[in-house]
Amino acid sequence: MTEVTHEETIKALKFVLDIDAWTENHLILETPLHVDSNTQVNRLDIADLKTATMDLNQSNRENAARLKWPNRCEYLIVRNGAIGPSGIMPRDFENVDSSDETGLKYSVGKPSLAFALNLLLQAETPPPLSARTPYFIQNARRRLRDRRIIGYFDSPPAEVNVSLSHIIGEVMPLMTLRIESSRPRPDFKDAAEAFLFQLAFNYDISYRVAADVDHLFGVGRVRRRGRVADAAMDAPRMTYNSDLVHHYQLAVSAESPMLQYLSYYHIAEHFFEKVFNDDFVEQVRRKIADPAFSLKRSKDIQGVIKLVTSTQRRVREEGGVDEQRALALVLEHFIDTERLLEDLKAHDAELVDYYRSNSPSFTAEVLVNLEGARDSEVKAALAKRIYQTRNALVHAKDGTKPKYSPFVDDAELSKEIPLLRFCAEQVVIAHGKVI
Repeated sequence: MTEVTHEETIKALKFVLDIDAWTENHLILETPLHVDSNTQVNRLDIADLKTATMDLNQSNRENAARLKWPNRCEYLIVRNGAIGPSGIMPRDFENVDSSDETGLKYSVGKPSLAFALNLLLQAETPPPLSARTPYFIQNARRRLRDRRIIGYFDSPPAEVNVSLSHIIGEVMPLMTLRIESSRPRPDFKDAAEAFLFQLAFNYDISYRVAADVDHLFGVGRVRRRGRVADAAMDAPRMTYNSDLVHHYQLAVSAESPMLQYLSYYHIAEHFFEKVFNDDFVEQVRRKIADPAFSLKRSKDIQGVIKLVTSTQRRVREEGGVDEQRALALVLEHFIDTERLLEDLKAHDAELVDYYRSNSPSFTAEVLVNLEGARDSEVKAALAKRIYQTRNALVHAKDGTKPKYSPFVDDAELSKEIPLLRFCAEQVVIAHGKVI
């Protein structure tokens, strides 16, 4: 891996610090940092920056969320929900030593300077900050601007060590898990997950090791701010089904990609029984209305009976309606493919090609060409893809079939969410009533 230079690390720090210039030993700040009402700092010693850069170059930089050395590691951890006693946070576990021969030491807390640098090096938007700047960078700069440094420390002003490591660690709104070992080992990821399981088991606090930092950059979430960017939001002209609205609100607010996906799916599922039964009745009606049908021929009557019994058998075997068929019917009745394409292209034009050539690794391959000429084939493939993805989320049987792994497969699942969200929105709107 290419070594990081001293100049590159200083450029990365410019995302959060107003660096005017630097010397061999100091960073010169354009905007001073206030320690207290009488003291401000306009230069920072960079001895720890040089150490952190050397440390970074000696590490295995798996990605921006993980740093690993032969006998230690540092992983970004992300909270799953907000359950558990409010007074207990991982910072209470600054040092946890194993009491056996493994010789492992765990600590939870603010990111090291090396970790922060590795993350900042992934941010491609140059200063000054733009509207697209990741929120964690905006938050760091805001904290430096709006609060005095002394507010981050428990020590009185005279004892405060205003070092670069302290400042960056305090203002970055992140939490990491560090593990140190008395010997080199390859299983730090397993040790990290064991520690976080222990934390959840004992304190009902659920954290996970982040697979990447996409969530810090807003990747995978559908943003709708563009719709109201040029004008104030109009008052609604329709009312909507309350159950559908609640599922939609849950999906929009959920942090978990799995919960987002299933909540959007529930909107389509709401109409499964109705569209399936309506379709079944229509099949029987058309069979009887066919001019080739005769009430006087037993063969024709038996054909209707066969249709009814085979459909009822499938319903019994499925424990309800044929869900994939019902989903296809929902899409057929309520989804405008052209509008779906427009929404996807406005959100991320690359997704259209992605769905055409890729399938989630945790489902069988189902490619969807949303620009296909035959609308019925497009919707059939779309229904199959959505249904298989849903099944992978709700069924976790061990076996030969591919299955979804929580957190591990979240990045892939996030790419499926816009496809289902824009379908769900059309379903909600199709059942709206004009005020």
